[in-house]
Amino acid sequence: MSDSVINMEKVLLLQVAKGDEIAFRQLYDVYRQKIFSLGMYLTHSEVLAEEIVQDVFMKVWEKRSQISEISFFNSWIRTVARNTCSNNLRSLAIEKLALHEYALKTNIAPISPAARFEAKEYQQILEEAIQQLPPQQRKVYLMSRRQGMKQEDIATKLNISYYTVKEYMKLANRSVINYLGAKLDIAISLAVLLYLKP
Repeated sequence: MSDSVINMEKVLLLQVAKGDEIAFRQLYDVYRQKIFSLGMYLTHSEVLAEEIVQDVFMKVWEKRSQISEISFFNSWIRTVARNTCSNNLRSLAIEKLALHEYALKTNIAPISPAARFEAKEYQQILEEAIQQLPPQQRKVYLMSRRQGMKQEDIATKLNISYYTVKEYMKLANRSVINYLGAKLDIAISLAVLLYLKP
């Protein structure tokens, strides 16, 4: 960014900090397309990309009183966009994994080729996450998720306490979600660098 653009942005941020809606609209116009492109790249959905834009600018407006104190607004809004995308995608991915697990249990196959491809991708990520688990946690997780066994039955079969099974499932679920989150964070970080570069 040139010095004149940086100075113009600082003036804009001062006006936004005072609650100037016209200045806020100008700021929105400067960054909207970059954030929308990031959202489209990550979600492949105009609706979700637009939601990400709205969420990011809602946060900007909520923090407007402190906005003039931000030295590098471009870096700050990149962080806000990244975190917003991470949160939205993590929720979406967990929901899709849950639906995929349900489809596996009930033998419901995804209908469209795109849905089949997406299900295959999620299955691969899930398998990677499961392979990262310690052996006993993995065994408990698979008995519960794949074989549909109740936790009491798993405890009996493995000759461990019911509370140990519960703890293993809690730890395994957390590990799977964290693995998924890490995969998403890498993709989001690369996309942020690509779409929200200064």
